[in-house]
Amino acid sequence: MDKSNSNRVSELDRHLVEFAQLLRTVGLKVSPSEISDATEGLTLIGMVDRDQVEAVLEATLVKDVKHIFAFKEAFRAYFASLEQKEAWQKAEAKKTTQWKEQMECTQQDLCFQGNELDITEEQRAVYASLPEKDKQRLRDFLERSSNGKKSGVPVDHSYQPMVERMIRGSLEYWRKELNEDDSPILAPGSTDGVLSEVERSLREREVEVLSRDLKKISAEEWPEVIRLIRRLSQRLASQMTRRYRAARSRGGLDMRTTLRKNLRYGGVLVERSYRSRRKGRPRIVLLCDISGSMLKYTEFILQFIYGLSSVVGGIKTFAFGETLIPLTGKLRKEQTLEELVREALSATGKEWGGGTNLAKALETLKRTFPDVINKQTLLLIVSDAQTLEGEKAAALLQGISRQVRQVLWLNTLPERRWSETPYVKLFLPSCLMYECYTLAHLTQILSKQF
Repeated sequence: MDKSNSNRVSELDRHLVEFAQLLRTVGLKVSPSEISDATEGLTLIGMVDRDQVEAVLEATLVKDVKHIFAFKEAFRAYFASLEQKEAWQKAEAKKTTQWKEQMECTQQDLCFQGNELDITEEQRAVYASLPEKDKQRLRDFLERSSNGKKSGVPVDHSYQPMVERMIRGSLEYWRKELNEDDSPILAPGSTDGVLSEVERSLREREVEVLSRDLKKISAEEWPEVIRLIRRLSQRLASQMTRRYRAARSRGGLDMRTTLRKNLRYGGVLVERSYRSRRKGRPRIVLLCDISGSMLKYTEFILQFIYGLSSVVGGIKTFAFGETLIPLTGKLRKEQTLEELVREALSATGKEWGGGTNLAKALETLKRTFPDVINKQTLLLIVSDAQTLEGEKAAALLQGISRQVRQVLWLNTLPERRWSETPYVKLFLPSCLMYECYTLAHLTQILSKQF
């Protein structure tokens, strides 16, 4: 191999290693052997045709269809023009400079009698991320505390540790308010313009998927959406774990709420708040409508609920069409809901088809599975409320609602269309009904309930 060819191969190797590292950073697993395969493929076809280069890299470096979008965005950004990369880099440098200036301001703002507070870098980052009105409240508190008096005598520096505890408690509250997944709040983005562009695109993609009607998600997008559902359910499970852990201190002082209430008094604990007694973890009974119009909604919601199984154990799952179909323990990885239901129906000798009858499903649930209905049960119904024997179903639901902890109805029709369904008004007195046709709806509803 002559020197020029050797230099080209060396340059190709460098670019492929950098590109593989970018892919790893956004969640793909790329092995050295796959990089070697990509090198061999590109050596054969050359680097002239961009589409061919992308096809070879996708074929050799992507192992799972759920990662295709992330790969395409990484390819777009990494192989962008030099001018575009420089623009991204300048934008990131500007953000970094602005962030540093904000952090420097925290040293001036968060002081007690001229002395800098002893708080962590992340707590300063939380303060820097707050809206200006909330920053001003903390500054006002510090000013009042610095100029305060105790028994007519001005306070001195010995009060600083107490003030620091108050500020830390307030910033911890804001950290959780600003950041649902409980990850550290750090400087925005990455100093690498290319990586920041890919991360921005992936965030936009996630927001778009969260707000899209689930029935409009194509089969090609399912793996990606299922991955998002699992991540969202794990995040919610983490939140639930924290809440139940805190709930074990029944009747104890709720320091976070107490601190927040007393900011107006300059740090003096005038008002106190206590944790209320919480009920134990609910036992979820999931009742899913599997009519044709509901199947895709039910599939995604079922995946989300099962993602909570690490926190909420013993989830009982039933499907209903003309009759009740037990599904508990039958869901297997990579199996679709349609496959699961057909398998369950074949075991009973019944066929899929016919109308939707919630009344029959509720009757069978009470008669055949009475042990799942108790005061710890959260009955979760997924349906558009279009059913046969609606009056009978409403009467049965009213009786069940008195026996369970709560009935939560996820209606996949937009609320503006509920008036088109004659039985919705009959069901409403017996349940909390929410419109739920996007992942954003589902996440918000379950976060509120748990």
